[in-house]
Amino acid sequence: MQEYREISPPAHLAETIECFWTMSLTGQPSVRHRVVPDGCADILFTSGPGKPSLVAVGPMTRFEDFEIPAGQWLVGIRFRPGMSASQLRLPGSRITDERLPLEDLWGQPARRLLERVAEAGSPEKCAAELAGCVRAPHSRTPVQRALAWMETLRGCVRLDDVARQANLSPRQFRRQCLDQTGLSPKLLARILRFRHALLKLNAQAGEHAGLAADCGYFDQSHFIAEFRRFAGESPTRYLHTR
Repeated sequence: MQEYREISPPAHLAETIECFWTMSLTGQPSVRHRVVPDGCADILFTSGPGKPSLVAVGPMTRFEDFEIPAGQWLVGIRFRPGMSASQLRLPGSRITDERLPLEDLWGQPARRLLERVAEAGSPEKCAAELAGCVRAPHSRTPVQRALAWMETLRGCVRLDDVARQANLSPRQFRRQCLDQTGLSPKLLARILRFRHALLKLNAQAGEHAGLAADCGYFDQSHFIAEFRRFAGESPTRYLHTR
């Protein structure tokens, strides 16, 4: 059985972390799992079979399929857009569509963290250990606040207005957005809109009439084209394979 669930972060980390998440596969052979872009970066712990690992996963610009072997479980920290660069101590643009061993970024502290997480024994205890490595910022920067506003509006916003929220010119904001999120403002907006559409599609049990307009797409063909771009298949096909 494949199981996925999310754990809310502690209150003092809620502006930094969207959630902790866990995934496990038991009682069946390996399965293919498709991951789609969500605008976020993660720290990911993977346990058995094989050697446990701790990696930084950058924001994705395209879908990717992974093979999950039987007996494997994963625990991740999903950072909010714009909040991972300071935690990973690496510009977002350096890790877009990449997976890097956390040890390469943090050195000895990452090795010690991996030892603690590997000994935790359960996904919940792993999440608690991972939470200890996240530093709560004293306050968000103007760019981070602008990105949070963009996230709240699910990408359906004029990018000039987002730049204005950060007190920057559009060009300056684009550079800062790339540095903080690993994505351009335009691509981040598209991914946030797609993510909202995907959540609504799942919640509406397959009924997607009117969803295009509700999620800010020009029309149904625009919605389907964007869905194919990020999910690798049409909304109808996506629902049939779930």
